Amino acid sequence: MKIISFPVFIVLACWTHSLAQDLESSPESQALLDDQAADIFRALVPVVKKASAGTVEVRVWRKRVSYGTIVGPETVLTKWSEVSRDLRSLSCRTGAGKWLPAVVSGVYPDADLAVIKVAGLEVDPVIFAGEKDLRPGSFLCLARPDGEAAGMGVVSVMPRSLRSSDRAFLGVAMDLEFKGPGVLVRRVELGTGAERSGLMASDVILEVTGKKVNGSFELSTLLQRLEPGQKVKIRYARGEEEREIEVELGGRPRAPRIPYSRMEQMNNMGGHRYNEVRDGFSRVLQSDMQIAPEDCGAPVVDLEGRVVGVVIARAGRIKTFIIPSSAIEQTLALDPAPPEAQLGKAGRIPLPEVRGPEADPFEAMRRRLEEMRRLMEEIEEGGE
Repeated sequence: MKIISFPVFIVLACWTHSLAQDLESSPESQALLDDQAADIFRALVPVVKKASAGTVEVRVWRKRVSYGTIVGPETVLTKWSEVSRDLRSLSCRTGAGKWLPAVVSGVYPDADLAVIKVAGLEVDPVIFAGEKDLRPGSFLCLARPDGEAAGMGVVSVMPRSLRSSDRAFLGVAMDLEFKGPGVLVRRVELGTGAERSGLMASDVILEVTGKKVNGSFELSTLLQRLEPGQKVKIRYARGEEEREIEVELGGRPRAPRIPYSRMEQMNNMGGHRYNEVRDGFSRVLQSDMQIAPEDCGAPVVDLEGRVVGVVIARAGRIKTFIIPSSAIEQTLALDPAPPEAQLGKAGRIPLPEVRGPEADPFEAMRRRLEEMRRLMEEIEEGGE
């Protein structure tokens, strides 16, 4: 039986319509929007009620750094990079206001998740539901321990990997000064699908999977939609002759994370706060839900009140990442790593490495292009 009622859908429709209004609205329009937002959050109370009962606040020195989702007897799952600030002063507070000491018992570093043992926690765990019924545009909301919704939005991108190694890699270095048409191959990387298929330096790639490419950005964007192991048809020109080959794509070689310096400058200018660790996840849903960084770790429910995931990162102005239920359950089936092994010398999780100057200037240019591509993604999605 559905929890959400027909009147709530009317409120949702009004809310969506208001958001579509001109951003430079009058004070009266803004007041109306605020009232409608309050109405919708009140309407969501019965939707989040069950999940809220399985949620706690996670605090360091009595300051909330995240929420936590109860996943077993005296066991809470939360965001590791936030609680790692000081493991000696960790505690949890239930929705009933009860304070309990907490200890991190294990870490899933690839998912940035920590398992916390909370002695005396007498609350039933949440029940995860599959996310298979979600579609782009499906409404989601975040449950917090006091029975209220901490945020609301829609699914904007279905589950995908954010890891470089899970992204399709052709295996060519592109000539960034080539004016086209097509993409001029400057170098072919050894041991890649491009080399095995016979592509060579000075070839000009014209089409991939039947789609014309004209410039490195177009080629990179197209490859993002493909997966390692996928076989694709590539039409290219060698001299005056056009040819077609089939290439099996590989995974992008692992590299240190690109500094977010330019993104951080834009974020600060916009007054937005994002999580320090917000990339590299193996499987996440993306939503336009606007939350605070310390809201991570809370369960996410659909409009029927089913727990479909756990929020893991605020990554942009309208970009929030959620680990879906199926991935949470798969993760919990694995043995977590000891927390001590994941801490840096200062007692905190190490920050992403900042890469120094490249020996190869073309490699440095490629990395700057990748950073620019990420910035373009932020802009296209309405981020900073």
